Amino acid sequence: MKTEELFEYQKEAMTLLNRAYEKQKLVHAYLFDGEVGTGTVEAGIYMAKKLICKSENAPCFTCSDCIRIENNSHLSYMYIEPVDDIIRKEQIERLMHDFSMSSLEGNIQVYVIKDADKMNTAAANSLLKFLEEPNSNLYAFLTTTNYKKMLDTIVSRCQFIHFKPVPKSYLMDKLKESGVDRDISYIVSFLTTDLEEALKYIEKGKINNLLVLAKKIIDKQLKGKDAYVEYYRNKTMLLEEKEKNMHRFFLDIIVLIYQEILKRATSDGDGYFDDILKDIDFEKIEKERIVKKLDVVNQYQERFNYFVNLDLQYTSLFSKL
Repeated sequence: MKTEELFEYQKEAMTLLNRAYEKQKLVHAYLFDGEVGTGTVEAGIYMAKKLICKSENAPCFTCSDCIRIENNSHLSYMYIEPVDDIIRKEQIERLMHDFSMSSLEGNIQVYVIKDADKMNTAAANSLLKFLEEPNSNLYAFLTTTNYKKMLDTIVSRCQFIHFKPVPKSYLMDKLKESGVDRDISYIVSFLTTDLEEALKYIEKGKINNLLVLAKKIIDKQLKGKDAYVEYYRNKTMLLEEKEKNMHRFFLDIIVLIYQEILKRATSDGDGYFDDILKDIDFEKIEKERIVKKLDVVNQYQERFNYFVNLDLQYTSLFSKL
C-alpha cells in the first residue's frame, strides 16, 4: 500500500500517529492490529522513516536514511518477519545485540516486527524483556492480524491501534490495473485484501480453474441439467487439492454466483459472471430455490473445516444442489 493510500484508507490511525509525533508524545511501543493488506506494516515502515529521516518535512522518501530503511540496510532500523511462519528467539536476540551496539551513538532506533503473533514462546519472552527496559531513543512497531495470540504482557506494554478493513473495491481496482479479469478480481477480493497475496493466488492458476468449474456447474443447473456431471469430470483437480482454504473458497465462488443471480432477479446485479448469466430470463428465476441452494452450500462450508472424505462431501453437496 502506497503512502497516499495509507492516509486515505487508514486516516484515523495515521492522524493519531502524526499528531503524537508532532507533539513529541509518541510512546515507545505500538501494536498495529489489522487484516492482511490493511497497511499495518507500511505504517510501521513509514513511522521508522519519519523518526529517522533528518529532513524538515520527514519523511522525505528520497534521502539516504529513507532509502536505506526501505532497503532494510539502515544501522538504526531493523525489520523482522517470520521465517517458515515462525519468529524465533535468535531473531529477537540479534535485534537486541545490534541495537545495543549502536545505541551508544545516541541515534533514534526503530524496529518493525511483522506478524508479531507468530513469535514462539522464547522469542516472545525475549522481546518482553526488551520492552521492559525501554531506551528513550528506541521505538517499536509490532503488527498482527490476531493480537489475542500474543502474550498479554506484550500487548499491555504497547499502545494498541486498530487498522480498519480496506474496501474490496481498492483491491479490485488494483488487480484490474494489473490486467486481471473482472470476475477474478471480484472473487479474489473475498479471499484476501492484500494485493501481493492476491497476485500470488492468481499466478498459481488455481483461482481461475475453480471459477471455470463453478461457472460450468451453475450453468448446467440454470439449464436444468445435472450439475454433478461437471463435478465428476473435474473431480481429480478438486480431490488433489490439499489446501483446505481452496475448497472453502471454491464454495465461496459458488455462493457469489448465486448471490449475483439473486441480485439480477431484483434488478440489482453488478454485471459479474456475464458469460453464463447474460442470456438468463431472471423474471423466471425462482428466488426461493436459489436461497435454498445458498443455505445448502453454507452448511457444507462448515464441514470443510474438518478432515473429511472430499469425494463423499462433494458428491453429497451436488446431489442436494
